[in-house]
Amino acid sequence: MKSSFKLAVFDLDGTLTRERSLWEFIHKSIGKWYGFAEEYQAQFLNKEISYDEFCRLDAEVWKGMSAERIRAIVESVPFYEGIGRLTSYLRDRGIKLSLISSGLSVLSDIVKERYAFDYAIANELLYTNDTLSGEVRINVHFDKKAYWVERIMNRHGIKREEVIAIGDSLGDKEMFEIAGFSAAFNPSREELNSFADIVVCSDDISDIIVKLPC
Repeated sequence: MKSSFKLAVFDLDGTLTRERSLWEFIHKSIGKWYGFAEEYQAQFLNKEISYDEFCRLDAEVWKGMSAERIRAIVESVPFYEGIGRLTSYLRDRGIKLSLISSGLSVLSDIVKERYAFDYAIANELLYTNDTLSGEVRINVHFDKKAYWVERIMNRHGIKREEVIAIGDSLGDKEMFEIAGFSAAFNPSREELNSFADIVVCSDDISDIIVKLPC
């Protein structure tokens, strides 16, 4: 069954995963959140440092960690139920699937392969001989996701009204504004609800299906 929609864009952290931030999840897993990376987040939120500096400081904490260890931590991230049901439902209707995340590609690459997403873009940790260098390549700023939505739309001649956006935070506001239909899933801030066409609070993301106009 074909749909009038042609593209679904998903946030990752907090939308598909039960953890709001992969960055924070990794820090907590190695005991480097409280008194360490937590302070960098506070500085960013207080506008004392830029987003790029915030990410750089975060990545420096992990310098020297092996690729194997970071992947093992990432693979332990808990997911919401129903991701496969939702992505299959959309794909069966001819809708392309994209992940646009200000999290990390070490997770988005796993999710892309597992659930057959067409596209995935996130920030990239850099390595030297399979060891984290303490550097990061910023591809996606947390509040500037429309750039990537538009790139995919332009590549395939997709119109705004043919886009579905699914996210959980104010970092997804741009995606909601550019999309023809938007769903806030377990929103982290009530403010996001005013930008969404639907709001779904559940442990199963496939509960969105019954409210989709396709």
